[in-house]
Amino acid sequence: YKVRRDAMLESLDEHFPATAQWTKPGGGFYVWVTLPPEIDTTALMPKAIVAKVAYVPGNAFYADGLGSWSMRLSYCHPTPERIRDGVKALGGVIKQEMQRRGTALN
Repeated sequence: YKVRRDAMLESLDEHFPATAQWTKPGGGFYVWVTLPPEIDTTALMPKAIVAKVAYVPGNAFYADGLGSWSMRLSYCHPTPERIRDGVKALGGVIKQEMQRRGTALN
């Protein structure tokens, strides 16, 4: 999984806005991404699906409804190439949403 994790982390560095933050897991299968709070990852999901990317919105992990600006990305199944393509596509969706909202990318 190290190769897949590294592909995801490298792609996040390359394709996600500078204002996004993410974990750098030492194990496991997921990266937790935090976006600016005005980006609702549940509302963003249909646009991601059109771009052929899926993730789990952060609010699925909070009993009180928080976490709407976060997402969990999995690297356990896809190949490194698919991970890179998916992160690039998702980064584009996020950047478009941030530009639409007038949110700073860096």
